[in-house]
Amino acid sequence: MSGDWLLIDDSPEEAAAFAAGLSKDNALKIVPMGAQEAAAAINAGNFSPTGVLMDVDLSNETGSQQSGPGMAQDIRVAQQKRAVPGFPIVRFSLRDKVLENIGHDSSSDDIFDLKIEKDGLSTPDARSAAQAKLIGVRQLYDALSVDGAELLQILGLTDEQWCQWGSTAFQSDFDIGDRVHLKAGPLVRMIIHPGLLIDEDMLAVRLGVDLHNSKGWETLADELAPYAYRGVASECFPRWWARGIEDWWQEEIGADTPLAGCTIAQRTELLTAIVADLVPLQMPKGSLGDRPWRYCLLSREAQQQFIPVDPTRAVKVKPRSSMPPWIDPLYAALGVALQNRDDPRLDKEDLKRLPVYLRET
Repeated sequence: MSGDWLLIDDSPEEAAAFAAGLSKDNALKIVPMGAQEAAAAINAGNFSPTGVLMDVDLSNETGSQQSGPGMAQDIRVAQQKRAVPGFPIVRFSLRDKVLENIGHDSSSDDIFDLKIEKDGLSTPDARSAAQAKLIGVRQLYDALSVDGAELLQILGLTDEQWCQWGSTAFQSDFDIGDRVHLKAGPLVRMIIHPGLLIDEDMLAVRLGVDLHNSKGWETLADELAPYAYRGVASECFPRWWARGIEDWWQEEIGADTPLAGCTIAQRTELLTAIVADLVPLQMPKGSLGDRPWRYCLLSREAQQQFIPVDPTRAVKVKPRSSMPPWIDPLYAALGVALQNRDDPRLDKEDLKRLPVYLRET
């Protein structure tokens, strides 16, 4: 059992197929396991996989009495007691099963390090992205398992860089963890969710550049190499320090206006002075404004679609559970929000105030 990822599922044939499809030579080996066998191993303290992929619905297995979140919680309790070692737990289920079994209940969110949807793995690129996440999160756990592991060593930053680009609130959340999984929680969250770090899609949005149609994008990315994340698992999670990019804009580009305050036209005008072949970002229909800085949460949730939004012309989204200050606030594109106006997370005042701007487009 030790050394492999386990896929705990109540459908043996489906689990075997997903395990084979996600395994990657010697870098990532996944084997399926039934819920009852896993529960017995956890209770006996004989449970030390590299990581666990956990289905949320385990009811199809004869004799199974647990849900996926319930078993994941049992693992975390055992890890807290040091009855089993620290390892990542990833929610791995069909989107419909998540809605059916969890719905809008956020109480189980912090149990899982990552959430991967089975029905989002239909393409080779999607499977490769999922494999990178699994390999990367395990690398983070390995780094945290070393005695005396220091945050800045894991992040690949100097004290000065952390003072400029980091967060004392994050440092507090990290330092308070007295188990590997408790330190991994905020660290993985920081890497996955925009805030201190941003991914390539968000980087392009903040620069006002069409990522997929700009031949000069790689040249621009090379210019930003000093601000890229160079810590543990950086090959699995390409990221940039958000405040580092803003510093670069002011210090290297010499802009008079902060990056967030510039329009797409202003951003690309200054960027094309140093890098050729950059195509300005076009805001999608229904996403208003010309100062994009966030993404549409509802589109990402429903269709795994990345839609940039200008926060001044977008609808604020209230998180289902409290969010730390080092995570970016949530928004929905106005057009998407109006189509989903019954979502209780949407800010009602924004829904009343913003539609006037649709008539101006």
